[in-house]
Amino acid sequence: MAIVQLSKGPLKGHLQSHSLGAFRATLLETNQALFLAGKRTPGLCTMALVMNAARPATGICAQGHAMPWPGLMGYNLGLNDFDLRLPRGSRVATLIIRKDHLLERLQSDSNRGLGLQRLNNTNLLELNDTNNSTLFKQLEALFSSNNTKQQPDDGDQIFETMRAALEDETSSALPVRKRENRHTAAIELLHWCIKHPDVSAKTDHLSQLLFQSRTSLFKGCQEHFGQTPKELQRSIRLDLVRQLLLNPEQCRTLCLNGVGAIAAHLGFSSRSHFAKRYEQQYQELPTETIRHAKNS
Repeated sequence: MAIVQLSKGPLKGHLQSHSLGAFRATLLETNQALFLAGKRTPGLCTMALVMNAARPATGICAQGHAMPWPGLMGYNLGLNDFDLRLPRGSRVATLIIRKDHLLERLQSDSNRGLGLQRLNNTNLLELNDTNNSTLFKQLEALFSSNNTKQQPDDGDQIFETMRAALEDETSSALPVRKRENRHTAAIELLHWCIKHPDVSAKTDHLSQLLFQSRTSLFKGCQEHFGQTPKELQRSIRLDLVRQLLLNPEQCRTLCLNGVGAIAAHLGFSSRSHFAKRYEQQYQELPTETIRHAKNS
């Protein structure tokens, strides 16, 4: 998975996961705006649901498509990758389900086949008030529980609510949005930056490497990340520096001693320039990050 932080300040959050037999339910909480992209695991279906009590009004996008109402997103069975944009303060639940189990249950529980049609033809599904409230309460009870062992019927209850939502004829659903060239260019550049964090490449060179036009790279980055290609590269490198600053054991493994060595390892040739950019991004100096890590 590739992740880029879209807002400024220290990233704080929480991730928890629960196994429910054929299901795995996770909850991601973040104080910063994030863009996530990655490959889907074959054989699994992933459904995401925003869990904010006061839902962010804008900024939630799945596969490049803005989410217009409370609902499930990202579940289309034909997709082999995903991308998700989240605003500050998001709480997002993800249900990961085996496709064979999902299809078997839908085929046995339904005579109409609307749920199967939506899994194959749509990617965003509106939840009516009843289904939204029920699923929200079920997931909140799951994530607020201190018990590591869940009741055997927890997964069945959640699945029944999801099945009812998929087969609700009164709910709206939207198809998978065709990716524009600029969307594809932005995603490909993000993955390239993750794979080559210590390389600072000019846009012309990136255009040749990725077989994308300069216009697509610039427009895609501005639309999805609010950054230029150069700024995106720097954001990725700064994030990796921060991860190392917070992980002294990994620094020792890499034989990196001190802030300067870490910055140089990730392509920053000027320590003063690095420190300035780091403070702009995270609103603290690298030495403060190290001190906070030691005190946490």
